[in-house]
Amino acid sequence: MFQNFIDRFVHWCYYSKDYAFVRDSKLAIPLLQSLHLIGIMLVLGTTVILNLRLLGLGFGRFQLPELARQLLPLTKIGVVIATITGIMVFLPDPTRYAHNSTFVRKMVLFCMALLYQFVVFGRIVHQDPAARSKTSNTALAFFSLTLWFGTGWAGRAIAFFQ
Repeated sequence: MFQNFIDRFVHWCYYSKDYAFVRDSKLAIPLLQSLHLIGIMLVLGTTVILNLRLLGLGFGRFQLPELARQLLPLTKIGVVIATITGIMVFLPDPTRYAHNSTFVRKMVLFCMALLYQFVVFGRIVHQDPAARSKTSNTALAFFSLTLWFGTGWAGRAIAFFQ
């Protein structure tokens, strides 16, 4: 049953007239990848700023909860842009990506980063960093940055590794 669904999905990706505008265009994939990078930059940029503030390494004029209220909507927009464009890049050739172990690692890291960002980190940044030890804040920031940059590096490595 599930395999039948996968086979139909892959067939649709390769032969659908609905998606031919991406598959058959020389400019569609580069344009989508450029938009994908814009989404990634929004996510990484806002995440780096919040983590630097969490560590007390910058943006000291701003309270972390206030900075988070201003930046998290941009993070969410970046995640939406990166996810939609990533799916659109994936669809023309799903078997190429699905069989690439680096792509699989990227997806695992991406899911972990999303969970951490919106379940754990989202709560952390709405609290005063002084309420936790410097070691705790460092560990929280390190984990956040490792997940997001790991996702980005794995995405870049897709072109070079199988």
